Amino acid sequence: MKLPLKALVPLLAIAALATACNPFTPRNTPTAAPTQYPQDPRFAEFVYKSDEEPTVQDRMDSVNLRWPNMEASEVHVVVEYSPALAFIPAQDPEFWLTAVATVPDETIQLLAEGETTNTLLPGIYPHLYEYVPQECKFTTIDPEFADKALAPDKSSIPDDFGPMDIEALAMSEDCHLLVFTALGHS
Repeated sequence: MKLPLKALVPLLAIAALATACNPFTPRNTPTAAPTQYPQDPRFAEFVYKSDEEPTVQDRMDSVNLRWPNMEASEVHVVVEYSPALAFIPAQDPEFWLTAVATVPDETIQLLAEGETTNTLLPGIYPHLYEYVPQECKFTTIDPEFADKALAPDKSSIPDDFGPMDIEALAMSEDCHLLVFTALGHS
């Protein structure tokens, strides 16, 4: 049975459209759309999600109230809620924070003994990369050590600034910078 050419053309058009709309096409391949964020090989992958478009803010209170011993003089931060999981009804909403903070010598000295093996910088929101100069040298700090050193008494944190746990932190002694991520529940 031969199909006439007129019948074959619509079938080819349908096949082409279906292929273009394939939800199973892997991301970051030549046939997929490019990643929407800037890329920088110094950083681990940014893994946090949000229902809203994240916004970079310059807010010292976001970190200095949660981690009083940080004493940051300049902070570029993104704080967002993770998408709600409707199938887990009694869950406290999770929120995440990624930041680049300028800190004094005292903070650098406080964190120095928590040094671990060097790895990639924490996976911060990619629009924060511009605040991390290429020439800065970083040391990875144990997140549990950093959390205890920077916020020894989390019960004193104001309720409107929910406590958070540091997930990853790197410090630059020469640039006086901290690059870190944290998670909390409200």
